[in-house]
Amino acid sequence: MKLWFAQSIAGRLRVLVLFVSGTALLLAYISFLAFDFYSLRHNLIDSLETQATIIGFNSESALLFDDQQTAETTLSALRGAPSILAAEIFRADGRAFALYARQDSAKQSIVPKLAVGQTSASWIQDRSVLLGHAIKSDGKFIGSVYILAETRDIANRTRQFGLLSAAILLLCFAIALLATSTMRGLIIRPLENLAETAHVVSRQKDYSVRAKVPRRRDELAFLVQSFNEMLDEIEKGRAVLEQKVAERTAELSAANREIEAFSYTVAHDLRGPLQQVANIGFLLQSNAVNGKTPEASALLGKLVSATSRMSSLIDDLLNLSRAGTAPLKHVQVDLSAIARTILENLVLGDKRHIETVIADSRVAIADEGLITVVLENLLRNAWKYSSRKDLAHIEFGCRDMGDESVYFVKDNGAGFDNAYVDRLFSPFQRLHSQADFPGTGVGLATVQRIIARHGGRVWATGSVDRGAEFCFTLPQSKCGRETDSELSD
Repeated sequence: MKLWFAQSIAGRLRVLVLFVSGTALLLAYISFLAFDFYSLRHNLIDSLETQATIIGFNSESALLFDDQQTAETTLSALRGAPSILAAEIFRADGRAFALYARQDSAKQSIVPKLAVGQTSASWIQDRSVLLGHAIKSDGKFIGSVYILAETRDIANRTRQFGLLSAAILLLCFAIALLATSTMRGLIIRPLENLAETAHVVSRQKDYSVRAKVPRRRDELAFLVQSFNEMLDEIEKGRAVLEQKVAERTAELSAANREIEAFSYTVAHDLRGPLQQVANIGFLLQSNAVNGKTPEASALLGKLVSATSRMSSLIDDLLNLSRAGTAPLKHVQVDLSAIARTILENLVLGDKRHIETVIADSRVAIADEGLITVVLENLLRNAWKYSSRKDLAHIEFGCRDMGDESVYFVKDNGAGFDNAYVDRLFSPFQRLHSQADFPGTGVGLATVQRIIARHGGRVWATGSVDRGAEFCFTLPQSKCGRETDSELSD
């Protein structure tokens, strides 16, 4: 069966035609051979029946007058039939009356087999036929005649017919082969041509090739013509698509240049004056400690705070810009070590009671710089939004979900209303006021862009005052097993 499916259409069609034609010819050969054999045997029986009838008619008076010599003379007429081995006439009581046996044959013993009231019957024996015929006179049974004939002539004629039929069979088979070759030219070649064209289109992506359309107008020609028309449509659509791609690429390149120009402006043209304002504010605070009024001190504090917040916003915008344009360098990164370093830096100088749980040996394939930005944003958010808890809990880990591994940062802080979860990853969209939790509203948008560039997903779940959990996936990365926990004061 595997060999059948492994063959080409031409091979399978050839095998199918040969099998069907060969089977049909073989069945016809067997049928004709059997018909000829049974016809010859039936003719032999009819001939024996005729001879027995004649012998019975000529032996009627011999039986009535008990003239054995006349009966034997009648039987001797069978010498003209070389297929007859023996013949014998029996009286009504079953006793032998007259006998004939061919000279070159062995002595044959004939036993009467006709049933009472039976006129004629035949029996097929080993390579011979025995026929019995009742002899009657005025309707009264007076005896019977039996003729035994061999079937050698039938076998010889059947053999000759079989050889002739076999020769005809081979001739018909040769004609079937010729028909298969002709069919190959009419059907298979257009299919092979179509398959070769499809192969070129599939492997070489060359949509300019066309299959040769057969001259005749049938289903196969319609199929080839439809295939060529489909290639025409694909080629036209591809040309339009390539033009659109070129236009979009040009637009994207222009947009990237604008983003780079904006980043340069932010990094240099805006940061310089902003730094000068911050320095002046710091100097005014330092030099006017004794002479300034409370109002002036508050104004200077707001100035320094505003410039610091503006500097943080510029940094976040630059990170967001780099997250979409910076080239990726995929390497093996120890996320656990990065998370531990970030949390250790956050703990320094903080007197809060914080419990941190960091999963060990969580290794991923990612861009080390960009994935550090992801963990920095998520862990700093967890640190910030759990600042009002007496015992803050921050956890970094990983768990398997189906065929992918999910990394997560979880805290027990302020949380958020799940009804507004779609706003979390949009730039400048904040769910908490600046007075409660200061920030720029750009960090999570940067996280989403970085994870998307890695081919992963990011989402969040939470509830108000019960904490939040931020999850993300990275392709080709799997979770480890061990975790450790530590308590920081």
